[in-house]
Amino acid sequence: MTAFLIFSFLTGAVLGQRFRVFVLLPVTFALVLTMLPVSMMTSLGFLEGMKAAAFAAIALQGGYLFGSGARFALAAARATRVFDRPVKATR
Repeated sequence: MTAFLIFSFLTGAVLGQRFRVFVLLPVTFALVLTMLPVSMMTSLGFLEGMKAAAFAAIALQGGYLFGSGARFALAAARATRVFDRPVKATR
């Protein structure tokens, strides 16, 4: 389950780099729809599958927050590099 949580976190980080927050709802829904049959096939049980899906959804959202923060930090660093030079107002 730890590997799945790491995968969910990294997937959220990639989604945070590229998409807006509205992508989390369909991805979380797909995660739950995928996790429940897989947990039944591996004989974890329904409650264990729901627990794993909840933890994976939390890891996905945490990864999204991390990826979004990294995107804005990189954009801020790029903006200070571009606007650091003085602007000549007169010729």
